[in-house]
Amino acid sequence: MLWDGCQAVAEIALVALPSTNITKKEEALGAPKSFKPVFLACFVISFLCGVKAGLCLTAEEIAWKVYNRPIGKDSEAQTLMILIDAKGREKVREMKIFNREDEKARYMLVRFLSPKDIAGTAFLAISYHKGGDEQFLYLPALKRTRRIAGSFRFHRFVNSDFFYEDLTRRYPPKYHHELLGEEEIQNTPCWVIKSWPKNKKDSIYGYWIEWIIKDGFFHARIDYYDRKGKLWKRLSSRRWEKIQGYWTILDSEMEDLKKKHKTVLKVQKIIYDQGLDPRLFTRRSLERW
Repeated sequence: MLWDGCQAVAEIALVALPSTNITKKEEALGAPKSFKPVFLACFVISFLCGVKAGLCLTAEEIAWKVYNRPIGKDSEAQTLMILIDAKGREKVREMKIFNREDEKARYMLVRFLSPKDIAGTAFLAISYHKGGDEQFLYLPALKRTRRIAGSFRFHRFVNSDFFYEDLTRRYPPKYHHELLGEEEIQNTPCWVIKSWPKNKKDSIYGYWIEWIIKDGFFHARIDYYDRKGKLWKRLSSRRWEKIQGYWTILDSEMEDLKKKHKTVLKVQKIIYDQGLDPRLFTRRSLERW
């Protein structure tokens, strides 16, 4: 629909432009007797459909741009996870988050450093570019690695407000996408996209609505609804900036509106493109603690 609108404006501009007669000398060189400056119409299309970060993009195209958003060859982030209950009591966890990408997949390794009751716990997520993913959780108390699969993907990640499902990239072809419009969050222009699974078994949610920042294609907010259509959880990006050329969310909050519980993630330091060893992102590395 947006593309049709752009095209219609361009056609109006083309019709409105006056014909331009040429000289006999120009006609002798092979030019037509009259022409309309089509390049101006092309300019109209380029301006309307290209200048503002994909004005004429469909919901599916936006979903793909989010999926393929550049995150660097690799990164290492020192991060705090803060659990906040309904009474405002906090539990603080320190962890490191490693990311890496190659031609096959994106990899994320989370290693908890403190407090003692969770130190050494590690999580590995592998998201393949052509769809499909794998997740593994290492529990040092049991000295074994567990594969996260099936309905266990809908469990809470280390008692936080994130489900394991929330910790993987959502492959666009597995979902329906609808462009609802445009809004601003924190004075930042966003696309508003509604998505829901084609197969209900692929998500614990009924649907979710994302506010995607146009300059960077990352989320400013995601509202998650249960299968009855009731608002359940909200993920909010509270601070972000560009670091080493990559847009980075530095402060975010996942809130369970039913349980009145929150999980805050604060990135204290992050470094991109260090050349991390690929062997770090393997199941075997999880148990090396």
